[in-house]
Formats: sequence, C-alpha cells, structure tokens
Amino acid sequence: MNEEYRAQPMTWADARAAYPLVYLHDASVTLDAWLDFVRRRTDADSGDNGLIVIRDRRDIVHALFAYRVDLDLRGCNQLCIAQLIVAQIPGSQIDHAVVASTSQVAASLGCPSIVIEQPFQLMPGVTSRTPTAA
Repeated sequence: MNEEYRAQPMTWADARAAYPLVYLHDASVTLDAWLDFVRRRTDADSGDNGLIVIRDRRDIVHALFAYRVDLDLRGCNQLCIAQLIVAQIPGSQIDHAVVASTSQVAASLGCPSIVIEQPFQLMPGVTSRTPTAA
C-alpha cells in the first residue's frame, strides 16, 4: 500500500495484537468482548464483509475497520465502513493508508461508493420526537 503501512484482512490470529488499539479507543470493551466480536466476523463465509487491520513495518496495529457490502438507494453496491479506529500519530501517513485500503476493498468488491458509518447515541434521558432518531 505504501512504505510505512500495510493493510490486510484481519484473522483470528490478529485479534490479540489489535486489542491495545481497541482498548485505547474504548476502555469499556473487554478483551473477551473484542475476541467475540472478531470471532463472529472472521468465522463468516461471506467475502462481502470482514475486518481489515493496518500495521506498520514493526507489525504494530495502527488502524482497523469492519466492512460490508450494502446497497445504496439506487440499488448499486456500496462499501460500508464501521468500527473505524485509527491511532493518530503526528507526521504519520495513517489517514492515507486508511483511505487507500478502503478504496482497494471497494474496488475488489465492485463497490463504486464508500460510506463510513458514524453511530450516534441519544443522550440519556433525552427523548426524540423524530421516528428516525428513535
């Protein structure tokens, strides 16, 4: 991908090495919960979804994301990126590596567009008047 980083499909063997990044992102995610998450996504037989891990030359995990193929409003394939976790290091090219890897996955799966999901949660005690947000 570039000289600094390489992206590859995450396997079960990568799960423990990626956990420190997950923990830094959200300390409430336990190792057991993370391993269960990875197990469910790496055991799937479909090539239309999976996990990607991005490592540096020393094999340290700097980013990861889940992906799946979905349909847009016109019925065309689109790549949906979720659970995007990126370690920001000053001066690194990690953002470029993430963009390049999502583009490669999209191209390999025949997806002309990419959507990056940003989950939102309602504030506790706040009720929404819109059916979509509810």
